[in-house]
Amino acid sequence: MRLRLLSVVPVALLAATVGCFRAPPPGEPKLVVVVVFDQMRGDYIERWLPLYGEGGFRRLVTDGVWFRNCHYPYATTTTGPGHASILSGCSADRHGIVSNDWYDRTAGEKVYCAATPRYEFVPSRPPSDDKPGATKRPPQAGNPDRMLSPTVADSLKDATGGTAKIYGLSLKDRSAVLPLGHSRGEAYWFGSGFLTSTYYRDTLPGWVRAYNTSGKADRFAGKEWTRLLSPAVYDEYVGPDEVNGEAPDAEKKVAFPHRIGLTPKADAKYYAALASSPGGNDILLDLAKTCVVAENLGRGTKPDLLVVSFSSNDLVGHQYGPDSHEVLDITLRSDLLMANFLRFLDSRVGVGKYTLILTADHGICPLPEVEAKKGIDARRIPGAPMVAGAEKHLRDVFGGDVDPFTGKSKAQYLEAVAQPSFYLNRRLLASRGISPDAAADELAKWLSTQDGVMRAYTRKQLLGDIPTDDAIGGRVKKSFHADRSGDVVVVLKPYYLLTDEAAKGTSHGTPHAYDTHVPLLVLAPDAVGGRREEPVTPQHAAAIAARYLGVPPPRDCEYVLPATLLKP
Repeated sequence: MRLRLLSVVPVALLAATVGCFRAPPPGEPKLVVVVVFDQMRGDYIERWLPLYGEGGFRRLVTDGVWFRNCHYPYATTTTGPGHASILSGCSADRHGIVSNDWYDRTAGEKVYCAATPRYEFVPSRPPSDDKPGATKRPPQAGNPDRMLSPTVADSLKDATGGTAKIYGLSLKDRSAVLPLGHSRGEAYWFGSGFLTSTYYRDTLPGWVRAYNTSGKADRFAGKEWTRLLSPAVYDEYVGPDEVNGEAPDAEKKVAFPHRIGLTPKADAKYYAALASSPGGNDILLDLAKTCVVAENLGRGTKPDLLVVSFSSNDLVGHQYGPDSHEVLDITLRSDLLMANFLRFLDSRVGVGKYTLILTADHGICPLPEVEAKKGIDARRIPGAPMVAGAEKHLRDVFGGDVDPFTGKSKAQYLEAVAQPSFYLNRRLLASRGISPDAAADELAKWLSTQDGVMRAYTRKQLLGDIPTDDAIGGRVKKSFHADRSGDVVVVLKPYYLLTDEAAKGTSHGTPHAYDTHVPLLVLAPDAVGGRREEPVTPQHAAAIAARYLGVPPPRDCEYVLPATLLKP
């Protein structure tokens, strides 16, 4: 898989592009549905296409437009940045969601991308008290406070005077919140039931309350997750089931079957197991269909927007890796889920009377153990020794006596590390007359020599011009925000994971193709179906959604309508 960077198109050109945006035909229902499968790699569509039925992914690649060469143009491919990018049409250098978490120098603490204590949960939750004797902190309820760029949802709100119906649904709060921007639509995510925050509304609507009390989310408790097809089919397409490197389930098993909760009781352990199984996707589909009916989406005089992000694929992928029976199985079940959802939309909204865009927020790295068996250089690198080594190196170079601010016996040159960023202690550097750029250069030089590190970029480099032949640096720059990113950003070698030595499973978050390559499929009334080879990004979804909603693209959108969407 080869990643190709796309040229950035000035926002002014978006509005001037002939034919990019038009109102949907008057008098017809207007609904755009954006479906995100968290951690669905782009190669899953083609790799397992022979196993899909006719009504799901296969329908989308034949009746819809299938952009096979779709890659994120940035480096930090995690859930927060992905969901912030899809409908804003830009990257973290503009929208500011540099990762799921980052270090806030002003607050002096790590912060989360989609929640602050300014708002409360609905229904309410007690303050957190994780450690005995700890001061209780207000819960961090989901909201878009940290999102700096508008999304298509904001454009829709403005164009309709705030009357459009806008919904974001997911198991994860960030996946429901960030695509909606600051539109004040409605976002719902899962706890022990579906919930929201006071940013959106003070009480749950009747249809969410009814779903929560229906028992539908509890129907998998104590049941087994088994394969959809014969084990021999899975062996043929992904290899053996039990693979070294997979993380065990609650029963300490890495092979099928997997029990969803250890007992028939719907408790916290059950809900965690549910989210890490296809059942998590099933309950979200239930809620999405309920939302469409209860809110009459697509049946009004104004266009509506529904974003549905299925999180369970991500949780399963982290645990078992992309070459597992489990990931193949949840992908096959996702195909059936999409067939179900498309049939429902056909019946409820009408064939040809809605537009559906399907993509993903990121891909996933193969298990290093799997790649190593193929002779590929792939390893797990423990993170703690790297951080400790970086601190020691800075002390050796710049002096390691008592820190005047903390009183500790050794200076603390690293204020924080939030992968992939290293944040220098600027106050300490200033007190010693050390230039932050000099310290960053020294740290980057040392990190670049460490096992598993491909490159290390300084803040000064990323704020300047990256050479055109440095594709990796260009992607890192797109993930860099001056106010939120660190002083040095590290990029690992392909197939390397920075984890604890005893860790199992896998992760994502790099500029490598297995993390950047995702699907982009568009089912639209006037788009001729079939494969497209045009290089695109998931951020093209912003221009596509805006066109079918009949609204302007969001302010920071960097991409126009794909040239081959309507003309193969």
